[in-house]
Amino acid sequence: MKYLSIFILSISAFLTAADYKYQPEPNKAEYYIGKFNSGKDMDALVSWGEMFVDWSAENNWRQSTTTVIMSTYFDDSISESDYVWLNIIPNAKEQYTSLETWLEVGTDMLSTLPVTNERVIDTIQWPISSPANTDSDNGIVRFSDCKMNEGVTARDMFDAYKEFDAKAKSMGDNLGRKMIFPFAGAGTIDYDFVYSLYGSSMEDFGFAVDNYGENLALTDEAMKMNSMVECGNSRVLTTNRIQRGEL
Repeated sequence: MKYLSIFILSISAFLTAADYKYQPEPNKAEYYIGKFNSGKDMDALVSWGEMFVDWSAENNWRQSTTTVIMSTYFDDSISESDYVWLNIIPNAKEQYTSLETWLEVGTDMLSTLPVTNERVIDTIQWPISSPANTDSDNGIVRFSDCKMNEGVTARDMFDAYKEFDAKAKSMGDNLGRKMIFPFAGAGTIDYDFVYSLYGSSMEDFGFAVDNYGENLALTDEAMKMNSMVECGNSRVLTTNRIQRGEL
């Protein structure tokens, strides 16, 4: 029932736009999570990723996709996985059409993968904002599991996040924000969405954390946002973007 609710939510987002100030522009994202094969490490995965980017270009495959390799830094279960491989794709049609092509012509490339995927999660993402004016491919992201309070809808939450993001940006913040809805592969969940807060540099992320405590926490926008949702189980990962697509 949870997945059915998320599916209905993602469709109905466009049917009730008149009731809300902001309109989500969803994309799709795949999260591959697992362990290094014996004798392999992050350097091996990054090297494979660079070959994967070349393979994608040669086969004209997913050229609009952004690909990021993430490594856990702060987490209460840091030993459970060695990496997270993220693909961000513009829409489901492109995602599943390209998956069909991958299954047909990508098996040789897949056989050289230096890791074993233990979980693969398909998601719908509602981007709230992106970091501005940066060419860096290395950054940081914090994920938090969030449950909306009684009577709050995802569209209510999206509007509140947009208002807070605008306030934060006006005070020097340069982080990106997303609402992420698991679509398949997440197993049994006890949250409504995952909130992603990410920066293209450690400095930007650290500034934003200090800036929130010093200047934003007691603003109307922050208090409204926090009154609508409860978030926890936060974990922080470093990011290495290996393919720069449209998203």
